[in-house]
Amino acid sequence: MENENQIKNLISLCDDLTTTKMLFADQKINKILEAIAECPEVYELLSECMNSFNKAKEFDRAFTKDSTGKKIFVMPKEEYKVLALVFCLLADIGSGKIKYDELITSYFADENNRLDSQKFMESVILPFKNLLIDAFGLQEPESETVEEEAEPMTEEQIEALPPEERLKIVPFPIERSSYYLKDPTGACLTFIAAKDAAIEMIERLCEEKETAQTDDVNLMLHCVIIACLEQDFDLVNGLVCGLKYATKGIRSLKYLMRELESIVQAQIKHETK
Repeated sequence: MENENQIKNLISLCDDLTTTKMLFADQKINKILEAIAECPEVYELLSECMNSFNKAKEFDRAFTKDSTGKKIFVMPKEEYKVLALVFCLLADIGSGKIKYDELITSYFADENNRLDSQKFMESVILPFKNLLIDAFGLQEPESETVEEEAEPMTEEQIEALPPEERLKIVPFPIERSSYYLKDPTGACLTFIAAKDAAIEMIERLCEEKETAQTDDVNLMLHCVIIACLEQDFDLVNGLVCGLKYATKGIRSLKYLMRELESIVQAQIKHETK
């Protein structure tokens, strides 16, 4: 991977910010912004995230109030929105549009209204850093080592597990997924969400250079839409499993693919409770 050292330097700067004193936070944030600008791969990733990001709308959602009227910060669930929102927030702090100390005072004070920059680091900077690590394959190897050392389960042992446990081990369900659906007609919201996600992915795919891979992915996404309209969860699940591998290398679909996959997995998890 090109510019790997630059990406690692950016991650290091994020770590540095999380441990810095509040007085020096602005300076550290400017260094992060400089590192982003100097790393083409990171800048390209953030630009892609910004394509479908409505800054004004997402800022209104993130910087809100609880039931008591207290100002709170709520990070969006979608990964591409997290990257885009944090980047915009850091840019606004760097430009002086948002004052760092005022931001902490308004949205990240502790229960006693004392300034708590650590809360900002944990809520904002760490998720941003972790998503960058994941996006560029810089994960720590410990978790992989544990999996490699674990004794593999036999087919008989897997078959003996409850359905919900099998789904955690086997990437494709052993039986048809609709076997687990107690009420397939109750999955209407899942079909709507999956259809909308597929449409958004097709729109994003239109911005890519046409290749054999994008043609295949485009066809599969249209099949997802048809399967959703017909409420065929088996087909939706199978197509999404295939899309997970078919979309590899198409970075603009990376986070949207995760959203689509999470929609299907959430339905399976709900039905196997």
